[in-house]
Amino acid sequence: MYEILVPVDGSKPAARAVKEATVVAEGKKDAEITLIYVSPSPVYFPFYSMVGPSLDADVKEVEEKEGNQMLDDIIAEESKHTNVKFKKKHLYGIAAQEICDYANDTKKDLVVMGNRGMGAFGQVILGSVSNKVLHLANCPVMIVK
Repeated sequence: MYEILVPVDGSKPAARAVKEATVVAEGKKDAEITLIYVSPSPVYFPFYSMVGPSLDADVKEVEEKEGNQMLDDIIAEESKHTNVKFKKKHLYGIAAQEICDYANDTKKDLVVMGNRGMGAFGQVILGSVSNKVLHLANCPVMIVK
């Protein structure tokens, strides 16, 4: 089986990555696409811990619902146009690290992801998720503009 991982965040570049991954998958026998959405963990927001653990639980519940709904919507839309099998995964943490860990742990054959178009200066200062995944993933990474 040929397994493709596509990180999504609701952006136009991510939508283009899903389309491109579908084209790649249609050309491979028994290909499967896993869509992954990474929510930031509440621990990364100091404000939440000052308010209390109940807010952490509330934020996580909302993130879980919204993230899974986005994944379900993408799968429903794409499934109208292809017979490729889709799966979904919702994780929490730092996006680039979670994407790479998941791709490496599950031995994905390819990561296809959008490029937000951040300029070279922005990448030097902040780094982009796609740039980090490109350098940390153990499998090929296709970045779609």
